[in-house]
Amino acid sequence: MLYSSMQKSHPPHIPFRFLIIFIFGLFFSASSFAQNVINIESFSRAKGAIVDGQQIQKLYDARLSTGNIVMVCDSAWRFINTNEMRAFGNIQIDTPDERIWSDTLYYYTDRDLSLLRGRVIILQDNTTLFGNKVDYNFFTKEAFFEDGIRLEDNEGTLVAQRGAYFQRQDSAIFRGNVQLVDSAQYAEGDSLFINRESNDLQLYSNLFVADSSNNAILTGDYLEADSTGRRFVDGNAYLRRISSDTTDTMHINSDQLLMLDQDTVNYIRAFDNVRVWAPEFSSVSDTLLYNSSTEIFELISNPIAWHENIQLTGPYITVQMDSNEVRRLHSFHKTIAVQEDSATGRLHQIKGDTLTAYFEQGNISRIRIHPNSQVLYHTKNANDEPDGAVEYASPETTMYFKNGSLSRVVAGKNDGYFFEEFPGLKDRKLEGFAWNPDMRPLPPDTLVVPRFPPVPGERPFSLPERYIRYIESLR
Repeated sequence: MLYSSMQKSHPPHIPFRFLIIFIFGLFFSASSFAQNVINIESFSRAKGAIVDGQQIQKLYDARLSTGNIVMVCDSAWRFINTNEMRAFGNIQIDTPDERIWSDTLYYYTDRDLSLLRGRVIILQDNTTLFGNKVDYNFFTKEAFFEDGIRLEDNEGTLVAQRGAYFQRQDSAIFRGNVQLVDSAQYAEGDSLFINRESNDLQLYSNLFVADSSNNAILTGDYLEADSTGRRFVDGNAYLRRISSDTTDTMHINSDQLLMLDQDTVNYIRAFDNVRVWAPEFSSVSDTLLYNSSTEIFELISNPIAWHENIQLTGPYITVQMDSNEVRRLHSFHKTIAVQEDSATGRLHQIKGDTLTAYFEQGNISRIRIHPNSQVLYHTKNANDEPDGAVEYASPETTMYFKNGSLSRVVAGKNDGYFFEEFPGLKDRKLEGFAWNPDMRPLPPDTLVVPRFPPVPGERPFSLPERYIRYIESLR
C-alpha cells in the first residue's frame, strides 16, 4: 500500500543534485582585480571629468583586463585618486571559470568588493544564476544576492528572495520563499542551507515536497537530507503516498519522520504521535517502522490498529500489506481484538497472548488466538436481533469468517458459558477491553498544496544584449 513500488523507486526527496553543482569559486577566480593592475586594452574614446569633486577618466566601448580576467562594457569610469572603478551598460566579464553579465559594476579595490547591479547573470559550466543585486567580497570569498536569486542548471531551477554564498565554507544559504523544481519534483520552504563538501541539505520552516515519480507529498517544519538517501523531517511531519494505480492513498502523520534509501530497499521510521490512515487500514502508535521489501508495518509502544469494524490493541502489532490490501494483522502479548457487529452494534471481543488475523481480498477470513485465548461473542436471531452471548477460555481458538461475518469456530478444550439475553449483557467486557473509535485517524479534510505560485518558466528580467549574443553563438 505505502510505497508499493519503492523497490523500483525512491522515497520523496529534495532535488538537490542541481544545487550541489553550485560551483565554488564563482564570480572570479583566485586572481582578482585587487591583486593585479587594471589594464586598459581598448576604447573608442575617452574624456576627463569631475564627479562629486573627484577627477575621473571616462572610457567608452572599453575593454579592460587584469591577469586572465577580461571585462567589456559600454563605458567605464576610472577614479584617478581613489580605489574605485565603475562600469555601465552591457557589461560582460570573462574569467577562466565563468562569465558574468551586469548592467552596472561598482568595484572598490581597497576592500576587494564588487557590487553588481541590474540584470546580473553568472554562468559557470551548466549552472546559471540570475539576480538584480549581487555583492561579492574578494577577501572573504562571500557573495550576497540581496534582491532575488534564480539558479538554473540541467537538473532544474531554484528561486528565492535572497541568497548568500560562502566559498571557504563550501556552503550556500537561500532565504525567503525558497522553491526548487525539476522534471519530477517540487520543494519549497522559508530557507535552505547546503554544504557542497558534505552534500548536506537543510530546508527550514513550512516545507513542502511533491514527488511525482512516487506520487508522494512530504511536509513538515524542518528537513535534512544527504547523498546517502537519508531524509529526516522534524516537527509536524506528514507523508502522503498514492499507489501507482491511484486506487489507494496512505497518510502518515508524526512528530518526526526518517526515510532511508539503501540499494533497492526503502525504510520509513516515524516517531511520536504516529497516525496512519488508508482506506483499508489505520493506526496510532508511538513508533512506526516500515520496510518496502517486506511491506510490513511495525507498530510499537501503545499501538492500536483498525481495519473496517475491527480494532486491535496490544504492545506490538505488525501489519502485512500486499500491494493495496491488508494481508495479515499480528499482535503479541496480552492483545485484544474488538469487532463491532454491523447489525446489532454489539462488541465481539477476542484476547490472548498472540493474535493473528488473515484477510483475503480485503475481507477478514480467519483469526487465530493462542495460547490462553478468551472469547466473548454476542449472538443474534434470524431477525438480526441480540439474543445472548458466548464467553469461554481455551488454549487456542480459530475463527472463520465469510463476507465479514463469523461462520465457524474451532477451539480446543474450553471452559465457558452461554448467557441468555439480559439488559446488561451488551456492556459485558473481557479483562483488558479497549474500544477507542474516537482515536481512530480520519482521512485529511483538506488538501495539502504549495503556498507559493509555480516557479516561473521565464527569467526575472529581459536578457542583456551581450548575454543573448553569447547564447546565440553557442547554437
